[in-house]
Amino acid sequence: MLKNALLASALGLSIYALATSASAGHRPQGWYVGVEGGATWLDDAALDTVGLPPVNWEAEFESGWAAFVEVGYRWETNWRMELEAGWRENDADCISFGGACVAGNWGEVQQSTLMLNFVHDIDISERTALSVGIGLGGALIEAGTPFALADDDDFVFAGQAIVQLSHELTNRLDFVLTYRFLTSEEPQFDLFGPGAIEVENENHTVTVGLRFDLQADAEPMAPQPVMSAPPAGPAPAPRQFIVYFGFNKANLNASAMEVVREAAAVARQDGIVQIVVTGHTDTVGSNGYNLRLSNRRAGNVKKALVSEGIPAGAISASGRGETTLMVQTGDREMEARNRRSEINLN
Repeated sequence: MLKNALLASALGLSIYALATSASAGHRPQGWYVGVEGGATWLDDAALDTVGLPPVNWEAEFESGWAAFVEVGYRWETNWRMELEAGWRENDADCISFGGACVAGNWGEVQQSTLMLNFVHDIDISERTALSVGIGLGGALIEAGTPFALADDDDFVFAGQAIVQLSHELTNRLDFVLTYRFLTSEEPQFDLFGPGAIEVENENHTVTVGLRFDLQADAEPMAPQPVMSAPPAGPAPAPRQFIVYFGFNKANLNASAMEVVREAAAVARQDGIVQIVVTGHTDTVGSNGYNLRLSNRRAGNVKKALVSEGIPAGAISASGRGETTLMVQTGDREMEARNRRSEINLN
């Protein structure tokens, strides 16, 4: 029964993507395309007769090759839906007619698939994600064989389970490593005269490839140091510098490092004894994820200040998630000015 309803829908889509990642992060929303290639292994398959006396035949297959292209859309909730076209090809190694497996030129099996995949991304780190998914669609299976077949292809319903590891190479390009388990209804190939042959179809595919975002990530604002004028009273006001970040990013680009260097220079010049770094996010993503992201942003700014000669003991760094917005917005709204770390010199 389609491999037990595709392994119980990939075990409840891996227990609903590990309870939606315990606090799902957020990755850029929008359209993407991908291409993959790799190896495929077709499980040993029983050959059953239809309309003829039963036989005890089994085919074994060599490892083959596979290729895929996909176009999809990613939502800010880390869910993706994609349309995938695939090709798999395996040569028959040998066939058992009730005894030993007889090697020979038994032909090949070719599969053209068209699947609609539903995938959930689980952020492992800022640049790496583990994904689980299922796909439903159809497979056109062709048997190139010396057997006398009146019909050597059949289109059948198919499903697949997907596990994928992706790593961000640039803001728009990901490297992907994917495992697919495909199963389908048994294709039936008609013989000349009465009867037909049905073949089991289960295979495993491992591919590598690239995924390209068709929409560029929102660029961070140009960082601007903000310094408040000193008050008339004796106590100097804290001087503040602001570092801005890209969407779902915690790394410092060249412009952000310029702000850090300026803050460090002022701190050394004025003999600042305490620096407070506070990280913030916009409202896209869960509260838990945004708190962790804001802590990473603050921590990276602290590391950059230390690299500029500021003692680590003079710097405190913490994150506030989305609780302290520079620009008030609703939930799940992207706002560049809220993606920031503030450097306060006291």
